Amino acid sequence: MEVVVKLHGDLREKAGIGTIKVPIDEDETVDTLLMKLGRRHLRVVEMILDPTTGELQENFNILLNGRRIQQIRGIHTKLKHKDEITISPPAAEDSSVE
Repeated sequence: MEVVVKLHGDLREKAGIGTIKVPIDEDETVDTLLMKLGRRHLRVVEMILDPTTGELQENFNILLNGRRIQQIRGIHTKLKHKDEITISPPAAEDSSVE
């Protein structure tokens, strides 16, 4: 079983790749997926997770099949074979907004 992780923005640059296939076990969750991803791309995961709490950094978006994980069970969201995870860094603030 595996999931596809798509990285965007600075995360893609840090990893040197935009799409990563990660093998998963049954009942794996987003947090354990990030631990596995950290073995290959530690700098990427250090950007995504708060080093003191282990929780998702504010403003990072992680989508599971197009749905924000915060709307499901956060980093404890369960994964299944062929799921697609998209991770995006915080968007730059638009200074033209009043």
